[in-house]
Amino acid sequence: MRRASTAHSRRRRATTRGRRLVAAGQVLGVALVCFATWLLLDAHRLYASALASPSGARRDVAVAVLRPVARLGDALGLDQPVHGADVLLARRPAPGGPAASLPARPRPRPSGHAGAPAAPRTASGRSALAGVRAGQATRAVGTRAVRTWTTPLVQPRPGHVLTILVVGDSIGEDLGIGLANLLGNQPDVRVVQDAVGSTGLAAVGYYDWPVELERELRAIRPQLVVVMLGGNDAQSFDVGSTYVGFGSALWHAIYGARVATMMHEATGAGAQVLWVGMPIMSPQSVLSNTDMQIENAVYASEARRHRGTVYLSTWRLLATRTGQYSEYLPDASGTLVQVRDPDGVHIDAPGGTDLLASGVIDEIDRVWHVRL
Repeated sequence: MRRASTAHSRRRRATTRGRRLVAAGQVLGVALVCFATWLLLDAHRLYASALASPSGARRDVAVAVLRPVARLGDALGLDQPVHGADVLLARRPAPGGPAASLPARPRPRPSGHAGAPAAPRTASGRSALAGVRAGQATRAVGTRAVRTWTTPLVQPRPGHVLTILVVGDSIGEDLGIGLANLLGNQPDVRVVQDAVGSTGLAAVGYYDWPVELERELRAIRPQLVVVMLGGNDAQSFDVGSTYVGFGSALWHAIYGARVATMMHEATGAGAQVLWVGMPIMSPQSVLSNTDMQIENAVYASEARRHRGTVYLSTWRLLATRTGQYSEYLPDASGTLVQVRDPDGVHIDAPGGTDLLASGVIDEIDRVWHVRL
């Protein structure tokens, strides 16, 4: 009887251990699923925190890991529940803090969408950005710029810090990454990254940039505001009960007024404005180059009308010598480097973000005679 009881006890203990292992495995599996879900839903905020962390190996690893996760969450639209909760809780990015949210893909246009007209010429005048290309010493990268009368900016030096506020969508965030990378070690230059993904000037109910910019201008008091947005704006929208078809005369009037408001707010606060146009997009991307040129025409047109505002085209800067889209372009040594993300929309870091930021820095030098 004792042996039988002992054997039974052993079997019972073994069964209990097995159940415990299964239970522990199930708990671990559920925990991993919950962690992965949380990571995808809140990847943008985690990515923003990584960008804001001190430079070093830990930051570089965190940015490298979280960037593709944030982009995957954006492609699947998984950021929307978190954004909705933030809106309900009246949360918003901290003033001056980087934002890593990525732009939502343009929603399908409702029926009755007005066809987009051919894009008019957007600018007059040219500026040259020196760039080294394979097989040749240098070549001028043509950038079309529109400028009105501007107020000189003070050359940054001890006691005179130049504060640059960068606003826009996730492509604007890419630009902010490049500017921070190239200017972050200069003690007399302060780059404030405040781009917010999934935003623009079409869906102001989702994020009202004119309202937010007014707050940022009061809090940060920049001397220069750099704006780069439009990736989410090639869409129709409603104003009250009125349908505004993308590309229509009404769309141009309303969208142009929203652009003008941001320019007026910034210059009225004593800042100069550099409005950076949308770059060329991949023909396979979700964004149409014709639509991007329509938007760029609005930015250029409004810049002509606003004192202290400059429009800078990036179309040729991020294109091949023949004006075509390419995911890879030669760097200063002539070596091909990746400049665009595989989605054909975003700017890849560091090759593309540094190239874009270099174009902006050269334009600041050309227009305001500030050497950075």
